[in-house]
Amino acid sequence: MKPPKRLSKLHYLDFYILVPYFILCIIGILMVYSSSSYHLLDSDLGTGSKAIKQTTYFLFSLVCMAIVYRINLNVLRKPIVVSFLLTLTFLSLVALPLIGTSVGGAKRWINLGVLLFQPSELVPLVLILYIAAHLAKNDRLVPFTFKNHQRSLLVCGFFMFLVALQPNIAGASMIFILVLLLFLASGLSPLFMTLFLVGFVVIKRLGTVLLLSLPTDWMPEKFSYLVTRFEVMQNPFIDPTGKGFQTSNAYYAMHNGGFWGRGLGNSIQKKGFLPAADTDFIFAICIEELGLIFSLGILFLVFFIAARLFLLAIKSKNLYYSYLYIGCGTLICLQVAVNVGSLLGFIPMTGLTFPFISYGGSSMLILSTTLGIALNARGSEIRGWDQQRGVCS
Repeated sequence: MKPPKRLSKLHYLDFYILVPYFILCIIGILMVYSSSSYHLLDSDLGTGSKAIKQTTYFLFSLVCMAIVYRINLNVLRKPIVVSFLLTLTFLSLVALPLIGTSVGGAKRWINLGVLLFQPSELVPLVLILYIAAHLAKNDRLVPFTFKNHQRSLLVCGFFMFLVALQPNIAGASMIFILVLLLFLASGLSPLFMTLFLVGFVVIKRLGTVLLLSLPTDWMPEKFSYLVTRFEVMQNPFIDPTGKGFQTSNAYYAMHNGGFWGRGLGNSIQKKGFLPAADTDFIFAICIEELGLIFSLGILFLVFFIAARLFLLAIKSKNLYYSYLYIGCGTLICLQVAVNVGSLLGFIPMTGLTFPFISYGGSSMLILSTTLGIALNARGSEIRGWDQQRGVCS
């Protein structure tokens, strides 16, 4: 009798995640080239320079994804490793006032030479690893009480506070929702969750009214941008040539595209009318050039990846992996929701990029690593089942 065939971990790649990821990254490179070419040409720079950089970021992210896929995920559960990641992230955030690079009036980046790294984008991923390790400590559901989770709540609150101080209120809010949903998955009462969300919406609405109606002289200067963004959210055309310039031109771009688009490279608004056309507003350029139908297809691919992760979380027999799937899927959903929601005027402008499409090495690297962790969990899980059945050794 022949011995069971040895299968490497590469045989257990989940192509339901990997194929949409590749498609999105390729579309992203094309759209970065299209959305940035006019501005680069006007600045006497190579029209493909940003697209080449984005391709480099993509290839480097693939290498990182491959490395993350090959490691043993149980190592990331060890308290010493989690503590090291938290400390590294903390030091990165604290170092910003000293060595941080200011972009758009906010000091949120560290210049690493080859790319501008934004530590606040690393925080959600590290907290996913931390919370998953904490909640699955004994491989069983732990009823949610403040006593059981006091330490993890303090750690999450501390990092949210650091991110908000940059200032990055949108990033802190996203981390808050991510942490809340992870704890909901651990057994937090749905009734409590519903009441909390209703209270959050009411407070947000009341805060908006107060922010726009009361004097804001007391507010620190670096947070004064919040008033402008809430004003623009209420009326995107309040000042089309001033504070509403970005949002109003994003609306014009989406209107120009219609259902079928003007064609790749034929955007009007990217020609000096829409700032950050290759980063924050790249989805508006997608709609203008490729049309609403194709852009909905892009959204479908992103949400397909997230839905696949949630399905794996439901089917998983490993509690730690299940939390990882939920955290990774939620992170991607939140980033898309915040980017598109601010573009459509449902929430204030945030500056968050569109996953895998927007230009930027920091976002691409972190999100690719996030998917690498999810692929690792899936591969390890299937390989474990096959080992039990004697398929591989």
